[in-house]
Amino acid sequence: MTSDRDVYRIRDSIDTFAAADSVMRRVLDPYTWTEWQSEIKRVKGPSRIAQGDQVTGDAELVGFKVQGKSDAKTVNDALFVEDVIVGVRMVVTYEVTPNEQGARITRTLEADLPAGVAGGVLSILLRAKLRRMQKKLLQDLKDQAEADA
Repeated sequence: MTSDRDVYRIRDSIDTFAAADSVMRRVLDPYTWTEWQSEIKRVKGPSRIAQGDQVTGDAELVGFKVQGKSDAKTVNDALFVEDVIVGVRMVVTYEVTPNEQGARITRTLEADLPAGVAGGVLSILLRAKLRRMQKKLLQDLKDQAEADA
């Protein structure tokens, strides 16, 4: 993200008793995204993401139906970084690290927010939506990874 843009950054973590590889299987399989990211309605892409892959689809964000795409920038057993365009540009990072309990899932979202007067109003709504979305999707990812365990 460039420094001359209005960037909103949030980072949250959640612990799970599911193994790290089980969590990463869900993160790297875009066909599971609709199950734990309620904003995503449809995806098209590989069944397991590798670096350089692209996933496209439909989503609903702050009441708007949008087409989106995700470009996989970094993919390994513990880290997934995607550059997302879904109405706004976002860089989303998933870090999954083993711990005594199972694993810690950390998600960082950096979103370019709309500019201008109208963009400022939309940004207020978008910040609130992104905050709620992040908490819910981490909980849903945790719950589904644990159900798989």
